[in-house]
Amino acid sequence: MKLLHTADLHLGKIVNSVSMLPDQRYILEQITAIIEKEQIDGIILAGDLYDRAIPQVEAVNLLNDILFQWNVKKQLPIFAISGNHDSADRLSFGSAWYENHQFYMAGKLTAEINPIPFMDSEIWLIPFHEPAVLRDLTGDKTIHSYENAMQKIVQQIKQKWNPAKCQIFVGHAFISGGIPSDSERQLSIGHVDRISTDCLADFTYTALGHLHHPHAINHPTIFYSGSPLKYSFSEVNDRKSVRIVEFSGVKLKKVREIPLKPKRDLRIIEGTLEELTTEIAENPNDYLQVNLTDQGALVDPMGKLRQFYPNILHLERTTAILSEGKPETFTEVLKKEDIPLFAQFFEYASGQVLTEEQKEKMQLILNEVNREAKDI
Repeated sequence: MKLLHTADLHLGKIVNSVSMLPDQRYILEQITAIIEKEQIDGIILAGDLYDRAIPQVEAVNLLNDILFQWNVKKQLPIFAISGNHDSADRLSFGSAWYENHQFYMAGKLTAEINPIPFMDSEIWLIPFHEPAVLRDLTGDKTIHSYENAMQKIVQQIKQKWNPAKCQIFVGHAFISGGIPSDSERQLSIGHVDRISTDCLADFTYTALGHLHHPHAINHPTIFYSGSPLKYSFSEVNDRKSVRIVEFSGVKLKKVREIPLKPKRDLRIIEGTLEELTTEIAENPNDYLQVNLTDQGALVDPMGKLRQFYPNILHLERTTAILSEGKPETFTEVLKKEDIPLFAQFFEYASGQVLTEEQKEKMQLILNEVNREAKDI
């Protein structure tokens, strides 16, 4: 048995006011090519199909197109759950008759959890849920954390599972020790959203969504697929991929990564305005954060850069990091003379120390301003 595991499509995602839909369609077509080449038996979608609870029409149409292609045209079973960005009710719509085409969608958590028999396996679909949801479903007042909730769910699963079958868990959660990124929505305040690997260690394979880094955790049977695209500049060093999971009978045989190549990468480049506009950086059409290292004032840097890099998402001015000293009170600052105060500001803004020549010029300017002020 061979499955493809992916998650966190976030269809309809907008990054710095730019829609990712064209790039998402491109990467989904690439995943389709992988499905064909690898001769996959089934597809796992571990949550966050959409980026928002009420997705725009274009995002809905894209998901409809890709699911039709995978499930109807290629007649592949799909095992999908909702994530914390999705609307559980909206994704649950039609799930009862989807199953006639082997499209299994778990949008909402239910009190009764049953497996989906598939080849030599049992697949357990556990959509994202708040602990309070399970507490209401079960009446168990001891459930106050994500860890409590997951322990309760796994306990119920183990009472039902067939030990002679391969056990596959599909979930959307934050595993303790996982590496987060800026594009993930926090599940809760603090660390109460964390779940231990011990909860899921007895499954043959655990397919997770939520964390966008494909190597967010290191475990022999618990894996995040990561998002298929970079959605924040904290992910610039990630190598996005899908996971191919192979089983031999009821045992996990191999987990492979197949890298994905985006239409436009998301990268950070750095240099002076002159450097970046005379020696054009590689792949100038990528989505870029530009860090300018110029020290002086610049006139319309974004306009000049966009002539060469049309997809700049963010522009920053970098300055040298100043050494931290004892913080000054407002009263102490007011006691400073004009030139020392300006020199302190200049060093903070530019990262450079004001020269004696610059101090003399600044003093002449201040003298002139003071004379004019007296004449008023």
